[in-house]
Amino acid sequence: MNFRLSFLVISLVAISLEAAPTFRVDREYPNLGLKCRVIGGGDPEPLPQPKVYTYTFTQGAEAIRKDLFDGRELWYGAQHAGQWCDESGNTFIIARVLQKLPAFNTGHMKHVPREAVIKALAESANQIDPEKNDDLLGWIKDFTDEAPQELEPLKVSGMGLAQALFVKMASEKSPVVYLFRVKTRLPNGTATKSGWYAAILKIADKTPASKVRKDFEANFLTAVTAANRSTLFAGGSLQSKSTGGLGKPAFPPHPSRDAAKKSIENSKGWWFAETAEYVFLSDIRSSTGKRIVTDLQKELPQFRAACEKMIPPAETISEVSVVRIFEERADYQKYVGKEHEWSAGLWSPSQRELVICSQEKELEITMQIIRHEAFHQYLFYASGMKAHAVWFNEGHATFLEESKPLRTGKGIDIPESGRIKYVVEHLELVAMNLDKVLGGSYQTFYSGSQEERSLNYSTACALVYFLRKGVPTSKLTPYAKILETYQAALLETGDGAKATQRAFQDIDRTKFKADFIKFWKFGRGAARKYNPS
Repeated sequence: MNFRLSFLVISLVAISLEAAPTFRVDREYPNLGLKCRVIGGGDPEPLPQPKVYTYTFTQGAEAIRKDLFDGRELWYGAQHAGQWCDESGNTFIIARVLQKLPAFNTGHMKHVPREAVIKALAESANQIDPEKNDDLLGWIKDFTDEAPQELEPLKVSGMGLAQALFVKMASEKSPVVYLFRVKTRLPNGTATKSGWYAAILKIADKTPASKVRKDFEANFLTAVTAANRSTLFAGGSLQSKSTGGLGKPAFPPHPSRDAAKKSIENSKGWWFAETAEYVFLSDIRSSTGKRIVTDLQKELPQFRAACEKMIPPAETISEVSVVRIFEERADYQKYVGKEHEWSAGLWSPSQRELVICSQEKELEITMQIIRHEAFHQYLFYASGMKAHAVWFNEGHATFLEESKPLRTGKGIDIPESGRIKYVVEHLELVAMNLDKVLGGSYQTFYSGSQEERSLNYSTACALVYFLRKGVPTSKLTPYAKILETYQAALLETGDGAKATQRAFQDIDRTKFKADFIKFWKFGRGAARKYNPS
């Protein structure tokens, strides 16, 4: 073998070894109840919020909207305890083997209420019997969506391990799966075994399963122990910035608040902060970055109160708003998926979560993105989850994105944003675009080039600015009821297009456009000082 070929072989072997998952560093995971080694170089991957399916039920003339869920997704989330992924794409999952997947009676619907899942998981018939192999095999099948064949008992070594099983799977392409229990003690000091944990390794490269097994058994199973009792329930990495303590609840339990916290409870580096209306999740490490969340705790409730004044909610909002902020763009992109990886922030109605990528030291840009998306989040809840017209939704989001809380603690200052400069400089183009934006769909609004999208956003912003600040200060009474009529029609019909049509049905569009242009040319003096919040 010549030198170059020998070097190539050695390099390939090194790369292969480097790509294989490793287990080397001991860490405490109090919320998991373990001291163990997760995958080397692995970053924690929070479990996404469960997808929400909104159904509308009718009873006579009354329409009731209800949030339903995929029963398996909620069950999976209740078992899932932590997940890490290394640079090679290898994924390591730890789960608690707690309950069987319940058989939900969904009738003609595919989804179930959250309460039904909670009730089913508490029923004795759905509890795993730790001594029954059939229960364990059934759980593995449902959790991994793979076909386990049998359980192979392993020789127990190490001080902390009480029992371990290797799970033989039907396919070589299946994940590598183990079940294990650790030695623990009851509060009275009696020695016992923990419940079953599952360790699942999804291998991204061609590392042989035999090598993965050897390293896992030698470096994970021999080292895993029960967490030190002094750290149990102390919060570990789950830090609460709302109380100054570690993981201490500051607000009453709520399904969304609880699910959000659980999604990060064993993810080192992640922490949460709260207000009565919001729960913030973040992995930001720098003190400068953490200022974002501190500011949000003060600003967003005031921002939301201003939104309530302008757009009163159809009924009291009981939902807790979830905001997740990533420090690294790559982690953000992986979380939101390829469809949204181009974005810097988004509000996901289907998962009831506002997700943001921090703009590093550009705090004001990050805050601007959050305010924009936070308006979408508020409007969704305030309107009973009805679909607004894009001009109203994006127009208000851009109108409010550069707002600042007033020092009085009530209301917000709404300055002229950078978009307004564009409007003034391209007024004729914006005016020509009015009809398109007023009658357009979300698809047409977001389609086209970057320049076309920027024009649409600026047009919507200018339209809302005109209706919120220009109409009352310029005494343009024919347009004074447009927003009120739109909001009432939207709540009645649930259709943004119909609400827009009703709001403008008695408006002379030609004159409206002329007054719009006149305002932007000559009438902004009083409007700049007027505050609708």
